[in-house]
Amino acid sequence: MMLNKILALLDVQLVFQATKASSKVKKLWQSYDNQTNENVIWLECRVRVRNNQPSQSDPRTDPKVLRQAAVEKERSVMNDLIAWSNRLKCW
Repeated sequence: MMLNKILALLDVQLVFQATKASSKVKKLWQSYDNQTNENVIWLECRVRVRNNQPSQSDPRTDPKVLRQAAVEKERSVMNDLIAWSNRLKCW
C-alpha cells in the first residue's frame, strides 16, 4: 500500500530507526483547495519509541532549554539596564 511506503520514508527522514518500537501512518482527511488548485491530504504519523532508550531532546527545540535561555537573556538585559542607569546616576 502507498501509506506503507510513506511510512518507510518518514521513518528514514525522521531518524527513528534506532529507537523505534513501532510506527504508523493514518490518512486523516483529503480535500481540494480551490484557491490554489491543489489536492490537500492530511496525514498523521505516530512513532512509539522504546522506553529503555534515553529521550533525545534537541537543545534548539527543547522547551525547557528555550525557556531557560529566554530567562537568562531577560536577566542579562535587565542587568545591562541597571548598569546603564547606575552609570547615568554617577554623572
